[in-house]
Amino acid sequence: MHAIVDVVDSLELLKKYEVHVARSRYVDSAQDAIAFAERRNAPDPRFIPIILRVAVPGRIADASRFDKMLTTEDAVRKEYDALAGAARAAGGRLLAQALSASGTDIAIFGETNEGQKVIAVGSEPRRARRSVPLGTEDAEALADAVRAYHHRLPREQSRRMLVHVLARTAKLFDETEVSEFHLTLRAHENGYTVIDASMSAIRPLHYKERLDSRAHDSKGDEFRPSGRQ
Repeated sequence: MHAIVDVVDSLELLKKYEVHVARSRYVDSAQDAIAFAERRNAPDPRFIPIILRVAVPGRIADASRFDKMLTTEDAVRKEYDALAGAARAAGGRLLAQALSASGTDIAIFGETNEGQKVIAVGSEPRRARRSVPLGTEDAEALADAVRAYHHRLPREQSRRMLVHVLARTAKLFDETEVSEFHLTLRAHENGYTVIDASMSAIRPLHYKERLDSRAHDSKGDEFRPSGRQ
């Protein structure tokens, strides 16, 4: 029986492999979520819009959960109260995330078939697949398959971004005991951010000792565009 990897741990593992992920933290109260949204130690302290969602290991969140941006303390309190019961009922926790601007959401999959790991993109029955380890030409072919499906993606910028993400994700898949995964990547004007991740492994992953004490609340996780923030 495969072990399901915690949602935040899945994002942390991706970050370890140089994949940009959304700054994320489990919160146990509305005040905790408000503290997460406060931009501290900045020249212009302000409230950063966040989302709150129920995170259940092994399950990808519905896309609509990433569109409800909370921009005030009152909105955070109301959303926390609305979701706390659902989180308990689902066997999950409430996750606060600072997300990038809206964009195009892309699904990337890792599958293990008869002992062979493959990276896949797109929807069945026309899902494109390539074996791991992933060569440059294979990563480029998968990137082109994504762009063919998501016609709105800028041509050359998105291709470079996708090749990078696919190569780093394939390296993770090849080097760890992860047996399958499903990522939601949000491509936006200035880059990309992985906003959700579901993973399972053939046995529990042991990498937490290599994460620093701020791992679950690092402010440098998500892609940051150039210019003043």
